[in-house]
Amino acid sequence: MSAPEFDIIFRGDIVFGHQLAEVKAKLQQLFKADAAKIDALFTGRPVPLKRNLDEATANKYRDALIKAGAMVEVCSSDTSPANAAPKPAPVPRRTAEAIVPAAASVVSGWTLAPLGSDLLPAKERPAAPVPVSVDISGLSLRAAEGNLVDVTEVHEEIHAQVIAPDLGLAAVGADLISADEKLELPLVEIELEDWDIAEAGSDLLSEDERPIVLPAIVEVGDYGLAPAGSDLGQLKPTVKPVTPDVSGLRLADSGK
Repeated sequence: MSAPEFDIIFRGDIVFGHQLAEVKAKLQQLFKADAAKIDALFTGRPVPLKRNLDEATANKYRDALIKAGAMVEVCSSDTSPANAAPKPAPVPRRTAEAIVPAAASVVSGWTLAPLGSDLLPAKERPAAPVPVSVDISGLSLRAAEGNLVDVTEVHEEIHAQVIAPDLGLAAVGADLISADEKLELPLVEIELEDWDIAEAGSDLLSEDERPIVLPAIVEVGDYGLAPAGSDLGQLKPTVKPVTPDVSGLRLADSGK
């Protein structure tokens, strides 16, 4: 029984943290190939870099390529994805005739960048940030136990002194005022011997208790009563009657 064989498959992905240009340069050195052949590997399709290797040799090649920045995988030669021919997706005839020529003219010369590659050239990349120097000379580490605040930084809590005399609860319904705290109000003595009940509707004021109301004197010498139906408004202005000129008017004969 023959030993299993393996293929090194590359899909154009690079290891995180590597630059695409550097990975291509290292692959040129490893495979002793020009830049055009290396660029042809970065199409996004599975490309076999090495075929029919034993397991130890395949793992050795994989470690070297990953160290160079190329993300590769070891697959069995029998089930290698490079052996399966890609099947084109079915396209309706009308759509292909109407779209394919226009699309070919637009995307000609375009390629897909590998996953994780930098799409900006070096001259368009932002400058590296300038590191900020932080003065930590005044900082120190303290053991993770006890109070981390110094005694001078702790605010002293002021405890309020409350004087609570000997107080108690009175029984429900008890008088809360003692006998010596109560005020004695004098009783008003009213003599009712001369009092009586007046009749309903009688005048309760005597003649000397009623206020004197003086009648108002109104002079009506200059006033008089107007006849019934007279106009009590203001004087009407004199309006001169208008006499229209009818010399140019004549009556038409009704028999004609």
